[in-house]
Amino acid sequence: MSKTELYLIRHAETVMNINPHIIGGRSNETPLTPRGIGQARRLGRVLLLKGLIPNRAFASPAIRTIDTARYSLVEMGLNIEPLVQDAIQELGQGSAEGKLRADVYTEAVKQDIARLGKDFKLEGGESMNDVGQRMSNWILETFTSAANKDSGRHFIYTHGGAIKYLASHILDLSHQQTYETEIDNTSVNLFILQDGVCRVAYLNRDVEEI
Repeated sequence: MSKTELYLIRHAETVMNINPHIIGGRSNETPLTPRGIGQARRLGRVLLLKGLIPNRAFASPAIRTIDTARYSLVEMGLNIEPLVQDAIQELGQGSAEGKLRADVYTEAVKQDIARLGKDFKLEGGESMNDVGQRMSNWILETFTSAANKDSGRHFIYTHGGAIKYLASHILDLSHQQTYETEIDNTSVNLFILQDGVCRVAYLNRDVEEI
């Protein structure tokens, strides 16, 4: 049976990553830091050394994912422009994006999180379950439909939350397990799609470890 290898790659370090007291959410205009640019280039160099060449590459609309894709693909010597896909964006935090965490996560909000778990969402935002389902739907629609049926290897440049919530959806993790799942900048996360079923092969590996 043919299988599809989906390498979900978290973007490199951004300005928002070094300001964790601010709620980022999608923040699609947030750029990479100079360190992040170096991470993206290293990612490409090591992927090339390992012979991991994609059939196609995808990225969310965020500058940080598009630039991570472009820097890494150039290092690989590939003339591939990532296909931008709205469905693989980060969890939206609605009206809270750009606000201080300390101001948003009040005791009342923390109680709502404890009560609702993976279904909790801020005003105008998404829940973990929303994003996990969104990511799962996109994978199935993109790689298994009659019009788009595809096998091979694909790079998907996306976000830490998007990756972990997809994994949580597939593995049926608890809210606490999901919260504790780490997805580092430029980590490689392999999902295998076969016979219409997506499974997690591994999560949060440094590119040197794959």
